[in-house]
Amino acid sequence: MGLTLHEVVSSEEFPAVVDSEREAYKTPFNAFDTMYTPQGLDPTATRDAIIKNQWDQHVNNPGGHWLKVVDSETGTVAGAALWHIYETDPSAGPEEPRPDAVWWPEGDQRKLINMLFEQFLEPRKKTMRRPCLLLEICFVRPGYRRRGVGNMLVEWGTKKADEMHVEAFVEATDDGRPLYARHGFHYMNPIVLDAKKVDEPSEQWKALVKELRLPIVIHIMWRPIGGKFIEGETVIPWKTEDII
Repeated sequence: MGLTLHEVVSSEEFPAVVDSEREAYKTPFNAFDTMYTPQGLDPTATRDAIIKNQWDQHVNNPGGHWLKVVDSETGTVAGAALWHIYETDPSAGPEEPRPDAVWWPEGDQRKLINMLFEQFLEPRKKTMRRPCLLLEICFVRPGYRRRGVGNMLVEWGTKKADEMHVEAFVEATDDGRPLYARHGFHYMNPIVLDAKKVDEPSEQWKALVKELRLPIVIHIMWRPIGGKFIEGETVIPWKTEDII
C-alpha cells in the first residue's frame, strides 16, 4: 500500500478530508467532534455544514496549511493535519472576539460549548508569544494507524519549523502524546476542560456534560527550535506555572 503526502489546495479535496476526520474522531472518542458538529440538521446537511465551516475558516487564515496522506491504490484519505505558520507573535494585535459556537442553538448547551472553547484557547495567549508553528489538528483513520501516517503529517511541520528556525506547539490528547514526543515535542502543562459549577444546571446542560465525557485533559507540548532541549540552556517560551 503506497501512502503519499499532499497539501490540500482546493475545496473539492476537502470533503474526503472531513469524512476521514469524522471517522478518526469516533475511535477513540474525541469530544471536539461533538463540539464542532452543527445541531438540528439531517446527516447530509450536517456533513455539508462541517465541510463549509472548516473550509471557510481555512481560506480566511493565510497561515494555515491542510495536509493529507492518501492511499495511492484506493484514493482514501488515510489521515490529515492542519498546521498554522505564524511568522510573528500570534497573540499580538487586537484581542480576538470571544468564541461563539453559532452552530449550536441559543441556550445552555451553546454556553457550555463556548466555555470549553475559552478554556482551550486561553493558554495560547501565554504560550505562543513568538513566531512559531502550531499543529492544530492531526488525525489518522483507524484502518491506517501504526503505518507511519502520523509521522508524515508531523514531519511536514517540524521540517518547516527547522527551516524557519522557530519553535512549534501542539495541544495533544493522551493518544497523541507519544507520537509528538518522538518528534521533539516536550510535555509542559495540562489544560483541563470542564463545566464550571452552576447552581441549577438544566437537563440540557447535564446531558451535554455527560455526552462530552467531561472533564477532558489536553496536554500542551512544545518543540524547541531544532527540536533540541538542553537543560539550563534552552529558553522556554513561558513560565509553566503561569499558564493555568
